This record gives sequence, C-alpha cells and structure tokens, in this order.
Amino acid sequence: MSMDKPIRRKFKPSLIGFSRRDFLKASAAVMGATVAAPAVHAQSGVTLRILNTETSAASQAALAKACAEYESKFGIKVVVDSAPISDAMQKGMAAINSGNPYDISVQGYIATILEYIQADAIIPLTDMVKKYEWGNNVAWQYKGENWYYPFDYNLVMNYYRKDLYAEKGLKIPETWDQFLENCRALTVSKGGNIDVGGCVIPLASDSATNWASFGNLFAEGPQFIDSEWNVVLDQGENADRTARFLDLYAELYKTMPPGMNTVSYAQLMSLFATGKVAHSLYSGRLVEALESTNPELADKYGIFPSPGSSGTKALPFAFDGFVVFKSKQSEEAVKFLQWFVDEHYIDWLHSAWMNCQPARMDVYEDKRWKSHPMIQKHWETMMQMKSYVEGDKVKIMSIDTIGPSIDILPCKVFNANVMPEMLQNKVLNNMSSAECVSLAAERIRALS
Repeated sequence: MSMDKPIRRKFKPSLIGFSRRDFLKASAAVMGATVAAPAVHAQSGVTLRILNTETSAASQAALAKACAEYESKFGIKVVVDSAPISDAMQKGMAAINSGNPYDISVQGYIATILEYIQADAIIPLTDMVKKYEWGNNVAWQYKGENWYYPFDYNLVMNYYRKDLYAEKGLKIPETWDQFLENCRALTVSKGGNIDVGGCVIPLASDSATNWASFGNLFAEGPQFIDSEWNVVLDQGENADRTARFLDLYAELYKTMPPGMNTVSYAQLMSLFATGKVAHSLYSGRLVEALESTNPELADKYGIFPSPGSSGTKALPFAFDGFVVFKSKQSEEAVKFLQWFVDEHYIDWLHSAWMNCQPARMDVYEDKRWKSHPMIQKHWETMMQMKSYVEGDKVKIMSIDTIGPSIDILPCKVFNANVMPEMLQNKVLNNMSSAECVSLAAERIRALS
C-alpha cells in the first residue's frame, strides 16, 4: 500500500474536539515566528520542553539522564513532562493555547500527527529520517515529508503457551481454522464455566480493540476504501471476507473467559501471565511482563502472526516516535533530537527492551543494543519480530491505515470505534455477519 500519496479531499473537523480553525487559532500566538537561523549551543536562557508519553520508570530515567548530560555539555536546559499517551493531545493543545508549546513530543497515533500537520504545528523531520533504513510501513510520509522520527514498532503478535501445545500435540496454526481448533483444544471448563480460556481478543470500544483485534481480518485481505476513496467494505468479496472473519470471531469468543467485554491492555497481559488464557495478543511488552511477574512462564511462550483462512499472514501494528513543534526554538529542538538519537537512542530502546522493537533496521546489528541480557535471552523472539517487518510474507496493517494512503478518514474510523462495534454487534447484539458489515460500511461513509 502506498503511504505517501497526498489526499485530495478537504480537511474535515478533528476527531477529538478540535477543528482546523481551532488549531490555527490556538497556534497563532506561536506560529508567527518561522524557524530561524540555527541557534548557538550554550545559548543563555534556552529551555526546551519535552512531552513524554513513555511513562515507565526506566524510560523516564533514560530520558532524564540524557537531558542532564545535554545541559552539562551545552548549557541548554531540557525539561520533561511525562503523561499517558491518552492525555498527550490535550496537553499538547493546552500548551499551544497558552502560547508556550512543547518543543518535542513522543507520539504514537497517526491521527494526532496528522492533525498537528494540518494545524501547521509541527515541522518535517525528513532529513533526519532519510539517513537510515526503516522497517515496513513505519516511516510513512504525508505530502512527501516525514513528520516524526520513529523509534519502535508495537506489533500485535499472538502469544501462545509452548508447554500446552506440546502437551496437546498442537502445531502453530497456518490458517484461522487451525487457530480456532487450537483455542478450543486449550479451553478448560469447570462447573459449566470457562476456567482457562483458549484465547482473549478484545472487543470493547477502545484503542486496545482497534489496535489488537483485527489481525485475522487483515490477513484475509478485504479492501475497506478504494483508490478513489469510496467505501467498498460491504461490496462483493470484501463483504464476504469480512463476514467470514466475523463468523470466526464469534466462534473464538466462545473460548474466552467470562468478562471479556471490557478487557483492555493490562488484562491482555495479565490473563496470559497468570495462566488464565492459552493465547493472547500483545506487543513485546508482554515478554517484559512475564519476566517481571512470572519468570517461569517466560521460558514457555512463543509467538506467531495472525493467519487468514487460507494461510496468509498479518500483524496489526502501531508505532512510537518523536515530533518537533514549530516554535521559536525549533532549530534547537532538532539539534537536541539529533544529538539524542546519536548518543542515547540505544539507552532509550533498552528502557523497554522488548516493547521498543527497533524501527531502524541498523539497530539490529548494533553491538550495544544486542548486548542487553534480556534481548540476548529472548533473541529468537526478537529475530522473529524483525522478520515480520523486513520482508513481504506478513502484511503489516492497522485500522488507521486502511485507506489508499495516509489520511484523516481511517483515523476517524479508528477513533469512532467503528470496527470494535462491528464485533459487538456480532457477539453481543446477535446480528448477522452480513448486517454487521453493512452497518460498519455505512458508518465509515458517514465519516467521509
């Protein structure tokens, strides 16, 4: 899929409460000064502000160390404000409204980045990005520019229990029928209730479901939106493929433990780590969770991509990266970011050693990165993850990239929870698969 064709439609109102006019009005106070000549290091009184959404203690410590070193070397103070990614957009806009925007931010959603681009609030980082080779789909462009500097993938992999597979004589599934058979075989019921689930696949109206739950659908390959931006999900083979996926999901739902209607990120990890499900979906962070909460199980897991009905494979994904806001200090912010990438990138990735799967392909050969003891321990898993993003055997896709190019419409589909509610209509509202697909397509058209 081409990721750099510019959109032809006019910008639509924001998904999360801000219109283009709001953005431009809010940004006016700080957008008047274009990026000026390069600032001189050790410039008196310069303070850079970073909005960080990697809130683990290790990630905050790695960033704080880098900022302290930068100030020591160059006399530029760097202040870090950490907040969950769900709060990042609100805090970023509040800073713009105050006339004092952040200089750098960690971002993970295409919608947020696109809205900042439309608001003329961030600057391109194409020169930084083009220095390196990147994995599939992560260094996407919009209007011919790279607007963020990626640092990791968040691939959604199927985790499974190797020990349970061995006990039951199961093989890694090549089709979704085989996956369903494995989930059924590993479901344990007591007193008429499921005690150990065959799998967990979320369906709540939230980002966890949008992110994680549609690998089997992506592997089946329906087209959501055609090259002219017409919604075609409910037409012909696209409708049939999506309906078959919903039939599969309904059967998988029967193997899940009770209470799955509201399961989100944390539960996807904890259910697997505590042995309550035999399969779960998550990124590399699940391995970190196993090592910290159940290290015995950290030697008994495996991963595989989501299969389609006939053996095709797919992985949903998200990403994380840095953006630089347009401000009076943009040049200095770019200098800091380039220095950080050159000097502290490996430490930053090590702060979440498996979740921060490198997006830059040269990192996999970096001796400093490879030396981390946990990366060494889980090297086989990391190399599997690498194979998924460097070849063409596994489709890398997400709800917010379902169009023919990067665009705000797929982001609206993500934020409006169209696809999670399609799952809910199937398994909670007892609608036919065909009706679920038709309703989802109509909702996408309404967002256009």
